[in-house]
Amino acid sequence: MTSSAAHPARLPGPSGPPLVGCQIAFLRDPLGFLVRAHRDYGDLVALPLNGGRVVAAFGAAEVAAVYAGLGEHVEISGGGGINLQSRDEVQGRGPLNSTGAEHAAYRKICHRALGQHSLAAYSAVAVEETERLLRRWRPGQVVDLVPEITALTRRIFKVYMFGTDVSGTAPDADAAVDLYIDVMESTVRRLATTFVPVEIPGLAQRRRLRTATSAIDELVAGLDAVRGVPPRHSLAQALLAELERAGLPRDPRLVREFMLQLHFAGLTSLASALIWALLLLALHPATTAEALAELSGATGGRVPRPEDVKALPYLEAVLNETMRLYPAAAWEFKQTIRATDVGGHRLPAGTTLMLAPWVTQRSERSFADPLTFDPGRFVGRDDYPPGAFEPWGTGERSCIGKMLARNAFRSVVGGIIQRYRLDLAPGQRIEPHPGLLGTRMLPRPGVRMVLADQDGDPGREVAVVRGSVVGARPGPAGRS
Repeated sequence: MTSSAAHPARLPGPSGPPLVGCQIAFLRDPLGFLVRAHRDYGDLVALPLNGGRVVAAFGAAEVAAVYAGLGEHVEISGGGGINLQSRDEVQGRGPLNSTGAEHAAYRKICHRALGQHSLAAYSAVAVEETERLLRRWRPGQVVDLVPEITALTRRIFKVYMFGTDVSGTAPDADAAVDLYIDVMESTVRRLATTFVPVEIPGLAQRRRLRTATSAIDELVAGLDAVRGVPPRHSLAQALLAELERAGLPRDPRLVREFMLQLHFAGLTSLASALIWALLLLALHPATTAEALAELSGATGGRVPRPEDVKALPYLEAVLNETMRLYPAAAWEFKQTIRATDVGGHRLPAGTTLMLAPWVTQRSERSFADPLTFDPGRFVGRDDYPPGAFEPWGTGERSCIGKMLARNAFRSVVGGIIQRYRLDLAPGQRIEPHPGLLGTRMLPRPGVRMVLADQDGDPGREVAVVRGSVVGARPGPAGRS
């Protein structure tokens, strides 16, 4: 196909008032807005957002074309007009926000640091912390999965960062990691801390962040001074060694920035996938029974380990189907750095691109019955169209820590569902919420579960839950 010149203003798409465009409609209901834009205007749509024109690539072929251009024709963008400073004191440096040769170098350092030894160490921590969670929970207890699982994944990563639990030995550094991650994961606090020129209590926290980052840097420097083996493999020491191997200084500050970017870029998505998977399994007891049958034969009731991966294809399919329906990022932005062919159109350099996995992965063109939770669609097959399902990204921007996340997913979900039946507390209304920048998809306001001993009953009655979650009933919340 010959590409036609296509300035974003000439592509099909919705219109809106000058300057405002569709911003209000998008902010009011971003997920619904994107679904309607695809339905009404097609696979390549110009959206008047963020004070300009954003080209949304909704179709699988269009998404594949964008990914194919990464590095040479397409680069990252901080938010389609809401760009964070690339080297602010909140985000720092690292593979997340670097480009070109610098990105290639940083990615290589992180990739080597996250090698087989590192993967084994992270997986061991995930198993241990899952077992610890299971010992703390009790039948009859009501838990909210959002704070419980978020805290679990954060603890796993903190132990992995330093090779040990530092909450008792270095409480300042432990609290510093929490503060740093809190700011990174809160769009409002992150933007306020980056852009607002004055301190705002609860929002802009430059002074506290400077103190926090110093505490982390001191702990990393202490690990570097030892140059020995910590109680277990330490990501910090692995990164220090890889910096030296790459001919760069063993800089504790850079190590800290790398570690926290790795957490923000990939491992916060782990918490999202875990929460959604446990919710979907609770809403679909027959699917849970199938996963339990597989786990029983492979693990005999213990928390799954990395060596069980080949025996757990259905659990892996649960992860894929969960991430298809509830991607960690509902949308993301890129930018063309050279003229680029997408969907039969040649987009000029400087075009802001939006990819919307929330739309693409729920398309009937790519998946039959796309709004049905069916892990079986991923068992023994991967013949979905290119660009239709890229949960970990692709190419030079693919998730470096995906193996860590996949191993932890099997351990946490497999461990929990073998020990406990999660019964949804009745009267809830649960809605997917992508956050202000679409970077973290979580169920709101939470997911309250009543713990019970697992009986594996595929026909058990599920409490009525309202909302737009797959498996819930539409309409207002009400008591069952």
